[in-house]
Amino acid sequence: MLKETEITINATKSIKAKYDECAKALFKNPEILAPILKYVVPEYKDYTAEEIVDFIVKDSIDEPPVDSVSTMANQLGTEMNSLGEKKICYDMHFKAINPKLSNSKTTIYLHMDLEIQNDYRPGNPKYPIVKRGIYYGAREISSQLGVLTGKTNYNDVEKVYSVWICNENIPKELQNTVTEYTIKKNEVIGKVDEPEADYDLLSVIMVRLGSNEGKEEIFDYLNSVFKGDVEKVKEYIDIEDNEDIVEGVNGMDGFSESISRRAENRGFQKGLQEGLQMIYRLVEKGLVKISDAAVEANMTEEEFKKGFEEYSKKENK
Repeated sequence: MLKETEITINATKSIKAKYDECAKALFKNPEILAPILKYVVPEYKDYTAEEIVDFIVKDSIDEPPVDSVSTMANQLGTEMNSLGEKKICYDMHFKAINPKLSNSKTTIYLHMDLEIQNDYRPGNPKYPIVKRGIYYGAREISSQLGVLTGKTNYNDVEKVYSVWICNENIPKELQNTVTEYTIKKNEVIGKVDEPEADYDLLSVIMVRLGSNEGKEEIFDYLNSVFKGDVEKVKEYIDIEDNEDIVEGVNGMDGFSESISRRAENRGFQKGLQEGLQMIYRLVEKGLVKISDAAVEANMTEEEFKKGFEEYSKKENK
């Protein structure tokens, strides 16, 4: 690998890590979460973003100002593990009041897991993101009851949403789409009348962004947040008087160029690898000498020979 390329890739990884860190910190604010809930969670579609902010359970603050809605979302603990099961880490994990089922006497919550997923087709091993979302949601349901006993009250189970905002490596035909995977009743023989709330307990929502920005509000809003476009974000939620959030959104602007260049960078790396393999094939066919090929690849002969040997082993397996 060219030294310049290695430096570029390492720098890109560093920028991307910092970008992820800033994005996750920003999305812990109820004001940033609220428009997402409005546009993808059915329970909130009839409410304003400002009303939804009040539904989100926030950390307790001693004598907060009456008009203050800027406290951080209450994190239920982003790590979860149980006996015999792998520890999982949520990006954002919080509760919000379910306005459809709550009343003046009873408060019912929705349990929210929101994940910022950069690779829609992760490898090592490769798996569908939706399966991971279902698993995360199932673990959240399980955690509500703790250790099961003969006296476990299953009435205590509340609905779980696992929302995934997917940014990269999304097939073109899936870009700018939102899909909900949920539990529905299917009448097989006869018909029964059961409350939907008794079985509608898990929904996984996949929000897939695209290179051609979608015009729908959810895509417009998310792209504005990721690009650090404060004025556009203000069209969806009032953050005028919250300096911390404005600063956080502005901070994303510093990474916007790396966001737009991620696909380009991936294509560059792929093209670089394909070009090197083409040179290997020419050497393999005896059409180019190793000394000349090394020069063409901007490598020493020793570096080129090592790479060529690895290439030959893979090709001859």
